[in-house]
Amino acid sequence: MKIQYTGLNYPQVKEFCDGRILAPYFCMGFSMLSLQTKEGYVTVNEGDWIEKDENGEFHIL
Repeated sequence: MKIQYTGLNYPQVKEFCDGRILAPYFCMGFSMLSLQTKEGYVTVNEGDWIEKDENGEFHIL
């Protein structure tokens, strides 16, 4: 399963990520999120895809 972060769909991304995402922040006109993974927090930029694997772990594509 995967979802694309568009910068405008934070509620849907938050639900998809089981609440393991921090509220959006803005830098130089772009929206970004922080996603908690087993490796720590990673940045999700507008246009990035978030994939949830069969083990429930998240990866940025």
